[in-house]
Amino acid sequence: MSVHWTPINHDMTIAGIESIQHCIEQPGYFVKCLLIDTVAVFFPGSIQHRDVKREGVSYEDDYRGNALAATIVPGRIDIRFHQNYHDQRVSSICRNLLSCPDMAWARSFSVIYQGRLLTT
Repeated sequence: MSVHWTPINHDMTIAGIESIQHCIEQPGYFVKCLLIDTVAVFFPGSIQHRDVKREGVSYEDDYRGNALAATIVPGRIDIRFHQNYHDQRVSSICRNLLSCPDMAWARSFSVIYQGRLLTT
C-alpha cells in the first residue's frame, strides 16, 4: 500500500491520512494506525498491521518490529502492548499525534493501552 507523507510539525509526521478520510466520515468506522515516536501511518481497517511497511516503521509479531499497532473507532484509540513502549512513552506519542491539525477529528478520543485508559 502506498501512502503520501505529510509533515505536520517537527514532532510528528503523518502518513496515509488521506487513505482513511472517507472512512472516518462514516458512522461506525474502523481504521488502523502504526505509531513510533515521530511517525504515524494510517490505513483502512481491512489491512493487517504487519502488512504495512514504511521506511523506519514496521509492526511485526512477537515485538520484532519497532511500531505500536493501533485500531481506531469513533471515540476510542486502542493500542496493542509492545514491550519497548512504557505508558509514559505511549502517552507522549499520542499527545504529539493528537496535537497535529489533521488529527482534530480524534482529539477527544480515549486512548487505551494494555486495556488501561492513558492520559494524553
